[in-house]
Amino acid sequence: MKKLILSLSIFTSLGLSSQTLNQSNHTPSFWDKVYVMTQCDSTTVDIGASGAGTVWNFTPTVHNSLQTTYATSLSNNAVYNPADAIVSGSNGNSFFYKTSSADILSYHGGTLSIAGAIGSIKYSSPAVFAVYPMSLNTSTSVATTGTVSISIPLPVSIPFNGSSSVIADATGTLTLPGRSFDDIIRKTTTQNLVASGTATITFVNYEFYSPSSSKAPIVSIQTSTLSSNFGGTSTQTLSYVMSNYDVVSIKEAKAVKNNVLVYPNPASHEVSFKSNVESKKVALFDVTGKEVASEWFENGKAKINLSHISAGIYFYTILGQSNQHLSSGKLTIDK
Repeated sequence: MKKLILSLSIFTSLGLSSQTLNQSNHTPSFWDKVYVMTQCDSTTVDIGASGAGTVWNFTPTVHNSLQTTYATSLSNNAVYNPADAIVSGSNGNSFFYKTSSADILSYHGGTLSIAGAIGSIKYSSPAVFAVYPMSLNTSTSVATTGTVSISIPLPVSIPFNGSSSVIADATGTLTLPGRSFDDIIRKTTTQNLVASGTATITFVNYEFYSPSSSKAPIVSIQTSTLSSNFGGTSTQTLSYVMSNYDVVSIKEAKAVKNNVLVYPNPASHEVSFKSNVESKKVALFDVTGKEVASEWFENGKAKINLSHISAGIYFYTILGQSNQHLSSGKLTIDK
């Protein structure tokens, strides 16, 4: 009986750990793979219940013409300082995060689009988008301040005070056409912004993550409400599904990575890259995210001269012909 109890305990702890967000499986970093989100009809997805053991069955009606490709890069934008990572979309949207903290992912602002208004939001006291490790019922709330700047329909800049809260409010299984994920954790982020007494903006984002499959959410449901003295109240809900959810996984990423040979490693004078896939470019970054070298592939091979690079730990990223992420890894330079 003791052995059975111990086995059940181990099984339970393994299951719980697979539904936990942490820096390695959630925090955006500049060597992450790019990902594509496709907008779908909001009526074909629903946030569902909260708590453990929740089951979501979505049959989204997708709009393939409304796809956005996202990529993460190092941020040195002085306006959003101290954000150190920027997630940029092919639709022109950009979002700035601070990722270097040991246990907090903070949001410092970026593009804003709501109820026909287009502009940006800049936090002086940032919102918190994750607290690590984040498992079921992990939550936090903070006060926020900043400025909302609107460019369309009329240029205006309004300071705001508000609050930001985040909670992992559900875990369970998500079923989409052709694929099920049994390690889903849903992260719900709520932001309330009061702009100088003239308007109130509320954002509620429901993001469904599979920690073993992708850093990006498999499904995202975003609701925003604008209430103002001059325009009444307007609410919009946008839903998105990851375009290649049926193939994305940690195993797939490793399979791609295994097609890349890096030698020698550690290296002293030069390092060579050999790829069996259609690689376009390799870039080398230091631990701060600064690109220190890059080289183009020719006939599946590339070579970087290290004579001008100091000894230390570096990271390489290999891009494909369409600038998609193919592989990342660590390189040690030893001189």
